Formats: sequence, structure tokens, C-alpha cells
Amino acid sequence: MKFTVVTILPELIEPALTAGVVGRARQAGVIDVACVNPRDDTSDRHRTVDDTPYGGGPGMVMKPEPLLAAIRRAGAGHRILMSPGGAPLTQARVAQLAALPHLVLVCGRYEGLDERVRELGIDEEISIGDYVLSGGEPAALVVIDAVARLVPGVLGEPASAVDESFSTGLLEYPQYTRPLELAADDGSVRRVPDVLTSGNHAAIAAWRRAQALARTAARRPDLARAHAMTAVDRMLVSPLHARTHVALVHHPVYDRTGAVVTSAVTNFDIHDLARSAMTYGLAGYHIVTPVTSQREKADHIASMWMADNAADPTEGSRAEALQLVRTAPSISDVIESVRAHHGAAPTVVATSARADVFAGAARTTIDELYAAASADPAPLLILFGTGWGLADSQISTVSRVLAPLSGPLPWNHLSVRSAAAITLDRLFGRPA
Repeated sequence: MKFTVVTILPELIEPALTAGVVGRARQAGVIDVACVNPRDDTSDRHRTVDDTPYGGGPGMVMKPEPLLAAIRRAGAGHRILMSPGGAPLTQARVAQLAALPHLVLVCGRYEGLDERVRELGIDEEISIGDYVLSGGEPAALVVIDAVARLVPGVLGEPASAVDESFSTGLLEYPQYTRPLELAADDGSVRRVPDVLTSGNHAAIAAWRRAQALARTAARRPDLARAHAMTAVDRMLVSPLHARTHVALVHHPVYDRTGAVVTSAVTNFDIHDLARSAMTYGLAGYHIVTPVTSQREKADHIASMWMADNAADPTEGSRAEALQLVRTAPSISDVIESVRAHHGAAPTVVATSARADVFAGAARTTIDELYAAASADPAPLLILFGTGWGLADSQISTVSRVLAPLSGPLPWNHLSVRSAAAITLDRLFGRPA
């Protein structure tokens, strides 16, 4: 495979490619790396490759003529501009690039390059992260290293390129080597997990897969949400959604005057949140009210749908969702119910449209909550308040509070059913 780097600073490229895996592959002729300098395509004695921008502004812009000439001189190939404005580089894209015979990596400098270079000489823009470098050369080296590792013959053990972070959409599992026991500075002893020394290859593979799933959920919730859990994955770990419960609290809540009241249970409360809970695979949906007749109403509506489904299975989808409905007289009763179901006390998280409630609880974003709760085997209970919100003065079991939902306007008076659906989608919705 061939790489050609278009750069005005080839001295940044060459020294970095003389050692390591890429250096050995280059010496063996498995890959070829060359540099083309746009300064060689200038005609003035100063070899000028930049000029002031039209319209004014700070810095200089790379001129189109020498840059386009250098790109042409690089030869036929897939032309990539290294740019913070490009598409993020992923392992999947790296694998696709490794199948191409020739990559031309164009490195910008100064304040950027003339837009016509993009239009006439670039096939793709790639970014290696949401930050700005002084030039594209370090990014080009990243692409060369990542792509070269997937070229046959570069790695001594081909499986090394497969069984690692991002190759399967997950972060890599923890690795260990000798010694078996390692003394820490605090006097404790860190031991290699017993499963890795068991000789049971099936158990080792299962342990590694479970560790990869847990590590990805904790460190990269974006990747975890995009990962399609297999049946085997679900056997290895209990995914967060399967141990998450939501509770719609009708008491204690505030009314518009700030008084603590009990709000009424509506049909919409029962149906809509049950369907949201079912859509995202939750373990249960609890309606909290101390009013016996209100609990009986909710239980009756749910049971009526389930009874109708027995007679007419075509209505099964909503009846299936309503099987998740539970009623309780208080939040503490819900907590005990969740504890009994999962064998552990839940982490209790409150939601509110206000930022000044539950002063003693830690504030958290949805991504932070997902990462922390995924790494913690405890069940999760999310409280949604009716009326004018949860009466924080009377609820002492909350350990975290989700940041209020907000849009481009300061107005954030969503209905509780909308707020719950949005929150669940941001927690458990997978990208299309």
C-alpha cells in the first residue's frame, strides 16, 4: 500500500516513520510512504505557498496553485484533507481506507487553505479529534499508523488488529501479564483475575466480552448506546435498561403556589409512560400516590387491557406495555419493591425543570448518569414529578439530580410525559 503526504514540512513526517511497526513494514516494502512538498511547485525565489485572505482577517491562507500542483504530482489516489472540520476518524473508516491502494494525505498549515483546493483536489476530509493542531502532519501520521496496521503483513500476528478497541464497536477488555500478584504502594495486593489463569478458554472469552461491554458503557456511553447487544451479550451482563425503573410521583409534589399536594392520576399518565418504558426495555413503571382509589384506578385500567388482550391478541402491544405498571403509596415503597426485585437497593435519581432543587444531591448529565450507572450493578430508579415538580423538601432518598431538559429558548415547561420520553430516549435510544 502507498501513502503520499502533501506537506510543506516533510521533516515532520520522515523521522516518525523510521521505527516501530510502521518503520519495519516500510523497510520490508509492505508499505510505501513518500512526501510531496508544495514549495517545489512554486515559481518565485521565496517559494511562497501562502498569502493574505480575501476579505481580511488574521493569519495567512495556503495558495491554491502550488497545493493543487503538489496533489496532482502525488499521483492517482484517494485524496484526504486532514482537517478539524472533517468527519471523525473511526476504526470502521480505517478498515475501509486500508483496502485502498493509495492514500494522498494533504496537510494544511497557517489559517487553512483556499477553498478551491477542497473543491478541485480533495475527495474526503478527516478529523482525528475535536481540537486544532498547528498543521495536518501529526494527523496524517495518525492515519498512516492506524491504516498501516490493517495492511496484510504489517503486524506479526494478524489477530492483534481484530481483537482490540473499536474493532467490534466496543473498547478492549483489560489485559494482564506477569507477575501474578503486584504489590501496590498502599500495601494492598493486586492479583490477576482467576479466570485468566483457569485454562478454560470459553470462560476467558466470556469474561473478556463482559469486561469490554462494561468498560464501554462506563467510559464511552455513546459507543455503548450504538452497540447492538447480542443474545450472548445479554446473558453476560445485565444491561442498564433492564434494571432501570421509572416512577411517576403524584405525591409529594408542589402546586403552583408552592404548597405540597397530591395530584390526580390520569389515563395519559398510565398509558403513555408505560409505552415509553416498554419501548426502551425498562424493568418497571411505578405510579406513586397515597390515594387508594387512584391506585385502584391505575391497576384496573392496566388489568382491563391485559384481560382484553387475552380475548383479542391483536391489541397485545399496549397490553404488553401495561404489564409494567405497578402502583405504590410512597416512593419508599417503590424503593423496597425495586430492592426485592433485583436484590439490591436502587440508585435514586430525581428530575426537575428547576436547577435549584435537591440541594444535597449531586448534579449529573444524562451521559454522566449512563456511564456511572452502567458501571454500577445496582438498579436505577428515576423519579418524575407531576404538578409543579417533586417536593424536594419531603424526599430524602435522592442521590443524584438530572440537569433540566432545555432547548434553544429559556422556556422549559414540558409535560412530565414528554420529559420522561425525552430522558429515556437520551439514555437508551440507539442512533438510527
